[in-house]
Amino acid sequence: MVKLILTDIDGTLVTDDKVLLEENKQAIKQALDRGVHVTLVTGRHFSYAKPVIQGLGLDVPVVLQNGAFIYKPLSEEIIRQVYLSQSIASHLVKESRKRNLFYFVSSDFIKENDMLVDKDYVGPYEVYLKRNGYRVNRVPDVLQVLPQDVVEVAFFGPEEKVLDVLDAVDNLYKEASVVKSLLKEAGPFYEVYGPNVGKEQSLSFLCDYFHVTPDEVMYIGDAYNDVDIMSKVGYPVAMENAVREAKRIARLVTKTNNQAGVAWAINELVLKEHP
Repeated sequence: MVKLILTDIDGTLVTDDKVLLEENKQAIKQALDRGVHVTLVTGRHFSYAKPVIQGLGLDVPVVLQNGAFIYKPLSEEIIRQVYLSQSIASHLVKESRKRNLFYFVSSDFIKENDMLVDKDYVGPYEVYLKRNGYRVNRVPDVLQVLPQDVVEVAFFGPEEKVLDVLDAVDNLYKEASVVKSLLKEAGPFYEVYGPNVGKEQSLSFLCDYFHVTPDEVMYIGDAYNDVDIMSKVGYPVAMENAVREAKRIARLVTKTNNQAGVAWAINELVLKEHP
């Protein structure tokens, strides 16, 4: 029986236009009313996730930036924050420049204006940058303003060039975590965080916090960064719009994010078991 629902946000809980559908809100409310715990596990920065958190009225730990940050937003309690070292971030930026990749550095888990950028970008990821425009802090040279502790370094560009960068810093992997994410309008992109970061790394904490076992957890997701945590829970659910890797391990494939697929999955696997 499902006792804890974990859901991704983009491509899952919200539509392509980033709207939190009323059907999803109501299904989550009904689950909460029946004693089922619910929280978010997302790659989003807190400022970008905040409207969804507020829309659901959650006062429980929320997993942000792929598990690098776990935060109780109403009480402003920081539960976990994992940083990437300045030296690794500097190395990644230098290797990206050699390959003419676009990169940004995230410098803070909570504050807006956290994305350090020092070059222009034209291409398929423009929509993402425009959507996060309030976070962009344009500087002359990212390397000159790198904080001692960095949140992440992310790359946009041809995947083979990004993989070249990661290969070039392969010996640093033990001190960093590579997360492959998905932008629906543009394709995959890669983020590098500090050690032991990934949505799956947050599962043991969430199970302890909510007093459940992984077999009692439902996880709903759509992208590459959802696959590992889906493989560790009893009720993995993939969106109809999910990547093939997520669908392959799903116990249930629900409707798309534009069709309130989260609500449909909750109705099928939770509400019918908690009348």
